[in-house]
Amino acid sequence: MTEGGVELVNVKKVETNHEDDTSAKLDIEDVGPNPVTGVCASLVEKLELWLEKNYLRNQGYLCVSFKVIVFLVYMTYFSYCMYFRFGDEGSIILLVGTLLYLCIKCKRVLSLKGYNCSIQERWIKIIGPKRGKIIQKFNRYGLYLVSFAGLAVYFGLDILTEDPRNSQSLLGIATFIVICFLVSTKPSRVNWHPVYWGFVLQFVFAIFTLRTQTGYAIFKRLGDVVTQLVSFSDAGGTFVLGSNYKAMGLGFSVAAVVIFFNSIIFLLIHWGVLEAVVVNFGFVISYCLNTGPVESVIAVANIFIGSSEAPLLIKTYLPTLSLSELCAVMTCGFASISGGALAFFISLGAPPNHLLTAAVISAPAALAFSKLICPETQRVNVDAQKDIQITDNSGAKRNALSAAADGAVSGVKIVAASMSNMLAFVCIIKLIDAILDWFGQRAGLSGVSFTTICSYLLYPLAYVMGSDPQDCGKLAALIGVKLFATPIVGYTELGKIIKNRHVWEAYVSKRNTSAWHWSGDDVILDNVNVTLVNGFMSERSEVIATYAMCGYSAVTAIGITLGTLVAMCPPRKNDVIKMVMRAFIAGNVASFATGAVAGLLYRDRS
Repeated sequence: MTEGGVELVNVKKVETNHEDDTSAKLDIEDVGPNPVTGVCASLVEKLELWLEKNYLRNQGYLCVSFKVIVFLVYMTYFSYCMYFRFGDEGSIILLVGTLLYLCIKCKRVLSLKGYNCSIQERWIKIIGPKRGKIIQKFNRYGLYLVSFAGLAVYFGLDILTEDPRNSQSLLGIATFIVICFLVSTKPSRVNWHPVYWGFVLQFVFAIFTLRTQTGYAIFKRLGDVVTQLVSFSDAGGTFVLGSNYKAMGLGFSVAAVVIFFNSIIFLLIHWGVLEAVVVNFGFVISYCLNTGPVESVIAVANIFIGSSEAPLLIKTYLPTLSLSELCAVMTCGFASISGGALAFFISLGAPPNHLLTAAVISAPAALAFSKLICPETQRVNVDAQKDIQITDNSGAKRNALSAAADGAVSGVKIVAASMSNMLAFVCIIKLIDAILDWFGQRAGLSGVSFTTICSYLLYPLAYVMGSDPQDCGKLAALIGVKLFATPIVGYTELGKIIKNRHVWEAYVSKRNTSAWHWSGDDVILDNVNVTLVNGFMSERSEVIATYAMCGYSAVTAIGITLGTLVAMCPPRKNDVIKMVMRAFIAGNVASFATGAVAGLLYRDRS
């Protein structure tokens, strides 16, 4: 488009040598604007150009006016809603959401104007840097004393006296810390501040969600909301794949969920909602754990986006990160799951409220174990790690539709990769089972399989996390599948076990409780002649399994992490290779410690 009118192009056929190419080529040649003929067309063109010129001149004012009008319309709607019906759950959600949005917008406007909203920096300017350091040091050790005494009293009076099994989980947490300390790159340089406060944050949040009625109700409600959000994918799945698409196999039944949920995540990124949550929550973790901005933000970002996409947020900082920070970036990826995977696992039958809690409390745990297994030995340039942003500021024009479309395409890739991995590893495990059974029969042993070996090798791990003794074998087998195959297979098996427990509970509530029995690992319901394959576990063990498997820390994830970070920053190839195994161990241990925290604080709600 030019100011004189619309440019035309001439499509000209060019003769080619048929000996080299038998097809004709099209060459596009610019021949200039097409003159407008006719009085009416000329008047319309003048009006069109006048409108275009004035729009370009006043575009900024028009955008601001439109936003002001939309804001006034919404505030009118909001005020009427508060007047019409205030006090129910919907009005509280509307009020809190509106206030949060206004706070985010105000902070963004102030930051664009160059105003620093950091309370800490303004406070230090008022009282002076020297006095500020003394007060900060006094507060630091005072908080150490208060937090340690408070947790010790709470554990002694409420946790350990309620159920002896809770001591198993406490033993597991201590064991994980000792093991990571012994294999640390520099045990003498471990900074215990981020380790300690990482566990304090994890404990406080877990106590709120698992031990208080308010916290449990909030996350139960959030889980129900996410489940309802996931159910909206049925409309798209039915429209594209048919009404019985869920009966066509796991790949079809979860495809709609992942694609839909990934589109929602991309929309939240486009609107800046995710940036506000990630950056602000990352600031809280950075302040509490005294970790760098990059590693703190990446820990929170991995709650929402995958380990392959999250490093894109800090791509420009990768060349200058220390080895400890690089290890933390990889550890956070191993110890967490993305929003799409969260919806995926919920659709497989995992408890949504516990899965949400696990995804959140894994962030401080990942940083704690990362700083334990690879302590900071280099100077970190914190000043260079400011203004981390998630939204695209490259100048490319995007709207909500393009963001949703990009999310859908990305979701297709996730579905394809997940289904390919699941298909391959289920087949591989079946092959390994056949080989192990063959070797076992040579020695007179039958039923030897991959899960059987894992149930024995990882039995102590399941026990120290707090699982019931009769369930340790099943939990160990699930962890083994998660480690050597993929969490998708693990959560698929966990979903079947949870479903079996529900069937068994419904059966014994209506019939004689003695009319069922165990047959190996299976449960036989005698009166209805139904076999529950692989039996069931207690709800406590199910919760521990949900937390312990919440992380993409399978062996295959090592290759994904290497491929992602080396491609983003080739000069750090040797450093990434050097740290990836330590990050893999730290990420798994962080997930197991999260499972132990769940076992320590679990309370039977029945």
